[in-house]
Amino acid sequence: MPPSRHILSFAEYAAIRHPTPYVVEVARDGARLLLFGGRHSSQPADPMFDQIEAAFAKLSPAFALHEGTPPAVELDREIAIRRHGEAGLVRHLAARAGIETASMDIALEEEARLLRRELPQGEALVYLVVRQLASYNRKTARMDFDGYFADFFARIAPSLELSIDWPLIEKEHLRVLGRPLAARRVTAIETDPMRDELPTQRISRLSNRLRDEHMLGRLIAALDEHQHVFATVGVSHAVMLEPALRAAIEK
Repeated sequence: MPPSRHILSFAEYAAIRHPTPYVVEVARDGARLLLFGGRHSSQPADPMFDQIEAAFAKLSPAFALHEGTPPAVELDREIAIRRHGEAGLVRHLAARAGIETASMDIALEEEARLLRRELPQGEALVYLVVRQLASYNRKTARMDFDGYFADFFARIAPSLELSIDWPLIEKEHLRVLGRPLAARRVTAIETDPMRDELPTQRISRLSNRLRDEHMLGRLIAALDEHQHVFATVGVSHAVMLEPALRAAIEK
């Protein structure tokens, strides 16, 4: 049985009560991996960021992984957090320590291609855009909106085989979700995989499963290549990946 079969389903996850942050530590042949599952935040005063930094320092990693697209490396810790959240802090800490980092996530282009294989174009587009809007709106130091989304559209458009602009997104959003798009007010609720009121929440379960399978492979590969690996991810991913990580280590 491949280790990915041990990734929890959302039904199994719903039955679990766990703390946040949630830390998973595994070891194999002298190599160690610490997976820090946190809440997505861009508030520098959130104590979680001190916990991430303390765990990073204690492990003294040789390599670090993060969720999502690799953000710019920021020299200032507060700016790193306000612009990029946990991934920004990890990139900041890694640069300070002189170690390499990478995303453990599926590249956006590949995720768009995989979703397009399973979904109509419009549904895949709306899901990816509202998820990105929620991420953008959560930041406490936001980049230029138009430039940020122009880059995002350029990355996903070829895989979706679409020419993407806001009028198209607004039309598809109304069709898929039955209400007008209010871009600046989108939150993570629209893509919460633990809810079932919206099509985008159901699509999120598919997306997260694809991403979890990819993350598992990246984590195991990193553990094979480096003595100490530090990784940050959303808390639900950490909890759902833990049984598969332990199964992979024992294999």
